[in-house]
Amino acid sequence: MHYLNESHILLFLVQILILLGCARTLSVICEAIKVPSIAGEILAGILLGPTLLGRVSPSFQVWLFPLDQTQSTMLETVSWLGVFFLLLSSGFHVDIRKAFKSGRAAMLIGIVGVLFPIAIGFTIFSTFDPIYWGDKANELSFALFLSVAGSITAISVVARTLGDLKISNTPKGSLALSSCAINDIFGWFLFTVVISLVTPHTMSTVQLLSSVLGIIGFVVLSATFGAKMLSSALKRVEATSLTQPAAAQTLIVSVGLLCGAITQWLGIHAILGFFLAGTIVGSAQGVSEDLRKSVSDTLHAIFVPLFFATLGLKIDFLAGMVLWPTLIFCAVAIFGKFVGAWLGAKLGKQSQQTSILMGVTFIPGGAMEIVVATLALELQLIGHTIFVAIVFAALLSSILAGPLIGIQKRRMGIGEETNYNNGNEGGKQH
Repeated sequence: MHYLNESHILLFLVQILILLGCARTLSVICEAIKVPSIAGEILAGILLGPTLLGRVSPSFQVWLFPLDQTQSTMLETVSWLGVFFLLLSSGFHVDIRKAFKSGRAAMLIGIVGVLFPIAIGFTIFSTFDPIYWGDKANELSFALFLSVAGSITAISVVARTLGDLKISNTPKGSLALSSCAINDIFGWFLFTVVISLVTPHTMSTVQLLSSVLGIIGFVVLSATFGAKMLSSALKRVEATSLTQPAAAQTLIVSVGLLCGAITQWLGIHAILGFFLAGTIVGSAQGVSEDLRKSVSDTLHAIFVPLFFATLGLKIDFLAGMVLWPTLIFCAVAIFGKFVGAWLGAKLGKQSQQTSILMGVTFIPGGAMEIVVATLALELQLIGHTIFVAIVFAALLSSILAGPLIGIQKRRMGIGEETNYNNGNEGGKQH
């Protein structure tokens, strides 16, 4: 038995104070120099973990972040809340109704943008030396996880970049966001199915099939009725005497917890449930943009930075950095997604310049790749070297995305003033 005592609580508060303070400070500095904020949050953990503090003052680092199971579990629990709420807020950028009404082009870009890097990645990652595998991995599980990790696009990075460039409301910007939404829904569904297929379990084939069918049914129900049910519930909450927007924020977080619990009960990881809950919020007409932003800002001010900061506490990034696996994963993840989205756009009868824009839009892996890597590390399907490679690729692709999209925007001469009625080449107008 492990009991919680006052010394555990004191150290836990000190850990949260230092981690959150450093993570938020460094994220603000990174944003000021046009670097994604997650770079600063991860850097905070690297500075406080075995990579730097563990080398400069190993005794102090072990005192601050001991291996005591009770102490570690407390911090790990907060970290998992950060993962769940990150997926919830990421779903806010997905409007399911718009995504599936955006026409053939968006569907092709989103789906091919996932399948192509998975196909290329699986072929390449199957050749990796077993020294890079996790303790519980085999050739199939290792290659599947890496290929899926390299196929998911960070829609939150895309949405922010397009907004900063003032092209999110143009036809091309709308096509890019709808395609990324489809990419994320399809990619996260594949990822959670892969978890069920490759992790050790005692389910029979029939039970596994029932679990997959159950999650498909839940996804369909969420997409079909979730937004309407949330809008209706929100109206009832707003009609009460409860303080607003606090009551509405509680409702949204509760939807995330409910969907996470349902998907976990169905045998698929809770992360899909939280992401689906986010898409319900993003699709609900009764949820204002201000309400979504207030929830997202709160989660990103507290829980999400702690998740990214704790990553650096687990691994020595200097010891884990190996050149060739890192370069190979970067190449597969960045060029695979670019070519996949470009190919999907060409199949959707888009112009060459629009196809290139879709390709560079799909590049950023951001937080989503890091979440996949974290889960794979927890499941012991990848080793520290591959984890570091994925984190590096996620940060590099997110840094590159803004300038590349900006260059292509200038080449195409598009902006907010573009007439939305021009439409997407070969795509349905809505």
